[in-house]
Amino acid sequence: MRRDDLVAVFADPDAAEEALRTLHDAGVATARVASPAPFPVIHQTGHPGPWRALGVVALVGGLSGLGSAIAFQVVTSKAMGLVVGGKPIVSWTAFGVIMFELTMLFAGVVNFSAFVILSAFTRRWFSRRAREQVTSERIVIVVPVAGYSEERKGAIRASLSHAVEVLS
Repeated sequence: MRRDDLVAVFADPDAAEEALRTLHDAGVATARVASPAPFPVIHQTGHPGPWRALGVVALVGGLSGLGSAIAFQVVTSKAMGLVVGGKPIVSWTAFGVIMFELTMLFAGVVNFSAFVILSAFTRRWFSRRAREQVTSERIVIVVPVAGYSEERKGAIRASLSHAVEVLS
């Protein structure tokens, strides 16, 4: 934990949500939430994390899987030159299963890889001491207070008064 961070530990998501509303009303927009579960309180900060990008990453992975499946099927069919049952060599109906499977495979693998990478980067937003406070029933709010006056820091501490513990 940095010296200029306040770490408030909450046992109740509703108390954490109320503290975030109070902080927002006080003009503090730099608060971050570390949570063991996707509580709605996380979205109160306006910084829910990089997880919004996972849908786009899955779409790109799926489209690249579809493109590679089409290319693989067409190149293989043309190279082999087999005509089965009088169908054309490039028969889209026969390619449907492979196109679906590779689309889902690429989307899943790329999405899982992005999830692991984004999780590693997201951990860097919080100090080790703040991460250690997060348990299955605790939510942690980290508020950087660097550059604030003592009066402002006191107002921020008052906003976090419903916390189980406030570490500085």
